[in-house]
Amino acid sequence: MRTFVIFGLLVAVLGSCARPRSTPDIRYPCEWPGSPGFTGNIDKQGILQPSGICFHPARKTFFVVSDEGEVFEMRTDGTAVFSQKVPGDLEDVTVDPRTGLLYVVVEGEDVILEFDPDKRAVTRRFAVNRGFQGDPNFLQKQTDRYDNGLESLVFIPDDGHSEGGTFYAGNQEDPPCIMELFVPLRTGGKDGSEARILRVLPFKMDDPSGLAYDPLKKHLYAIDDADNIFVEITLEGKLVHEYAFPGNEQEGFAWDDEGYLYITQDSGGIIKLKDLRR
Repeated sequence: MRTFVIFGLLVAVLGSCARPRSTPDIRYPCEWPGSPGFTGNIDKQGILQPSGICFHPARKTFFVVSDEGEVFEMRTDGTAVFSQKVPGDLEDVTVDPRTGLLYVVVEGEDVILEFDPDKRAVTRRFAVNRGFQGDPNFLQKQTDRYDNGLESLVFIPDDGHSEGGTFYAGNQEDPPCIMELFVPLRTGGKDGSEARILRVLPFKMDDPSGLAYDPLKKHLYAIDDADNIFVEITLEGKLVHEYAFPGNEQEGFAWDDEGYLYITQDSGGIIKLKDLRR
């Protein structure tokens, strides 16, 4: 009898140790909107490799960027407003709600583009300085293979900040991390200036492929498409919640003003879900 008890305890311990550290235990609380059989994909344009998305509060539309170097504006039902070619591997897009300007991160180049949706054009470029805490190549530049660098971006407004706010960005590899960036939106020249790393959050995530911000809670949300997880963290990098996240190869996510959640998938498609958390 004692042998069986000890064996059972050993199996339980080994089983708990074998479970991957990042495997969440709770599915994300959401449901497919509409009638049974609704697939959730609202993309009516067939966007190739949609990699980032944000909701524009003034225009009541979404902006989506793609790995193929294109910016799309679409309505909440997925119908097109316009699309504009912008060269580069565009990985994420965010909006400054005060100015209505968009900011797009370009992977490989590690550059943030300022995009005017009215002019449908890039107005400034901010190259991100790779140095941090005395290491000039903290964000390592790969030359013998593709440089998997900045992957996600979100702007956080701050009335008391000299530039109107700061950005948080996720770096995919070398090293994988979430950082706060200083970008000279107000003090930079008309051609743009250099952005720099202010700090690196202690929170560890293998591939922070998408970021969002909740101004009420003052918390960050991040997704990891490698592990299919969604996390809520404080701006100091403390974990608040972790969920299993729906979709496949999720690279961006955003909410509209009615609380619906939209997820861009690098494999194709933009999923619309009813978010039961909101």
